[in-house]
Amino acid sequence: MWAHLLFALLACVPLPGQAVAPSEDITCHHDSVAAAANFAVRHIDEHHQHGYKFKLREIREHNYQQTADGCNVDLELMLQETKCHFTDPKPVENCIAFDISQRGAVANCRVMLSVQASGTTVTRHQCTTKQTYSNEEMVRMCPDCPMMLPLNNPNAVQAVQEAVQKYNRESNNQHYFALLEVGRVLTSYIPSSGMMTFPTFVLVETNCPKNSRIAPEACTPRCPHRAQHAVCSTSYSVNGVSPPECELFPAKNSTPLGPGEVEPQCGPSFHHRHEADTCRSQMTDNDPALHNICPFPLAAQLPHQEAV
Repeated sequence: MWAHLLFALLACVPLPGQAVAPSEDITCHHDSVAAAANFAVRHIDEHHQHGYKFKLREIREHNYQQTADGCNVDLELMLQETKCHFTDPKPVENCIAFDISQRGAVANCRVMLSVQASGTTVTRHQCTTKQTYSNEEMVRMCPDCPMMLPLNNPNAVQAVQEAVQKYNRESNNQHYFALLEVGRVLTSYIPSSGMMTFPTFVLVETNCPKNSRIAPEACTPRCPHRAQHAVCSTSYSVNGVSPPECELFPAKNSTPLGPGEVEPQCGPSFHHRHEADTCRSQMTDNDPALHNICPFPLAAQLPHQEAV
C-alpha cells in the first residue's frame, strides 16, 4: 500500500529543473544568471555551518540594476536539501536530494550580489526554510510515510546519547568522538515494534585517546580541519536503541604534528556560539525540526546595528 501511495504522490510532484553547470563567468548581462545563481548557492552552503548542504532547484526571479562600476543582482532561488551533511567532503553537485518519503526540506532564498570589475560578492541573503510538506499534509497524502520531530525531541536525545556511547565503546577509532549535532529526527509506526524514532546525528573526533580515563563528553573536539567526522543513524523503541550505522569522513588535514607541536585549539561549534542565538532571533519562521538557513550577514555582524 505504501509503495502505491508514494508512487501516486511522486507522480503529482513537479520534478526539479535541470541543474546548471557551475560557472564563474558572472557579468551584468542576463545570460549569466545561471552562473550568478550557482555562485549564490555556494556562498549559502559555505556559510551554513550546521545541518545539510543545499543545491539549486529553481531560479524563480532575477533582476539587474546597473551601478557606476558594475551592477547589483537580485535573485529569488528555490533550494533543495541534500543528504550531504555540511561536514561531508563531497561537492554538492554529487549530493542526492532527500526524496519525499525521507522528508527533505526546501528553502526559498532572496540573494543580493554585487558584480564589479574586482569580482562578485554576496552582500545579503535571506531564506525561508521549510518542510516540503507539513506533517499534516503528509498524513493526508501518505499515511505510512514518517513524520518529522523537533531536533530536541526527548526520545531522540536519549537515543542519540546512548548511540554515541555505543559508538565509542565499539569503534576502532584511536580517539573518542563527541556529539556535534542532531541532524534530523523521523518517527513512524512499525507494526512489529510500535512507535519508533529514527534520529540521524553527527560526531566529531576529540583529542582524547580511546579508553582514556577522561569521559568522552568531557573531551575537547579537534578543530574542524583536523577532525574526522561521522554521520550516524540509529533507531529507538521500547526495545531500546539499535547499534548506530555511521559513515566516517577523514580529516581535511591529517598531517602528524611535529616535535614540540601541540594540537591547535578552536572555538566552539556553531550551536554553542552567539551566532546561533542571533540566527534564531532574526528568522520569522523557525521550524524546530530543521536546520534552518541563517540570514547573511547576521545583524550582530553589521556595523552600528543591534540584533533584532
